[in-house]
Amino acid sequence: MSTLKLLQAEFQDYLTHGFIQDILPEIAPDERFNANKRLKVYYDAYRIRLLEILKLDFSKTHILLGDEDFDTAFYAYLEQYPSRHFSVRYFGQYFSQFLTQTAPFKNFPILAEMACFEWSINHTLDAKDSSVLKIEALSTLSSEHWPQMRFALHPSVISHYFHWDAPQIWQQIESEGPPRLPVKLETPIRWIFWRKGIRSFFQSCTAPEDIMFKSLLAGNDFAQMCEDLLEVLPEDQIPLVGAQTLSKWIHEEMIAQIL
Repeated sequence: MSTLKLLQAEFQDYLTHGFIQDILPEIAPDERFNANKRLKVYYDAYRIRLLEILKLDFSKTHILLGDEDFDTAFYAYLEQYPSRHFSVRYFGQYFSQFLTQTAPFKNFPILAEMACFEWSINHTLDAKDSSVLKIEALSTLSSEHWPQMRFALHPSVISHYFHWDAPQIWQQIESEGPPRLPVKLETPIRWIFWRKGIRSFFQSCTAPEDIMFKSLLAGNDFAQMCEDLLEVLPEDQIPLVGAQTLSKWIHEEMIAQIL
């Protein structure tokens, strides 16, 4: 390893882990600060910047936790999940997982779900771009091709099940409504997140939409997607509901192409 690369690695080890013994001899003091203090400026600035990033990415989670507890969560998170990407954009990617697994935060599952909700919105904005399927493309297909259709989602599309009303709490905070306690749902609800144009969108799924989306994710064709609807719908309602749901997803630019 070259001298420069070694010096860079030692400096990175100091910033991320506080390993000062290797880098300290390389730092020249000046009239105002000794080597320790000069290094500490960078050590503190690095953490302040990452804390700012986490607060921006998880502004609603920050509100739920409050300043002191959020700062505590940040330092513990940084210890477990140090930033390893050249872009700080990805620093918070494991924050929801951290809140799920780490005491005392794991005792309040709304925190992890709120962080998951916020990160999902961020994902839609940064996801790769792609062409989208137009509804006119379906009109060019003969009826015998419909059952075999499989679909690829737009790269921005992701989904999660929520056991708490985190989406409603998010919207309430966003609209500056009065604070309230979270509510646990009787049944988990799938929410879909995606980008349409340059805007981020999200919506909850009805039971039929949830089943069709799960089937789509499994790579099933349209015939199987409709057959799966027998779990929640009478057979005579399935063709209409299946066609309407597919049309809705295409209109909302969730579908990239027919496979």
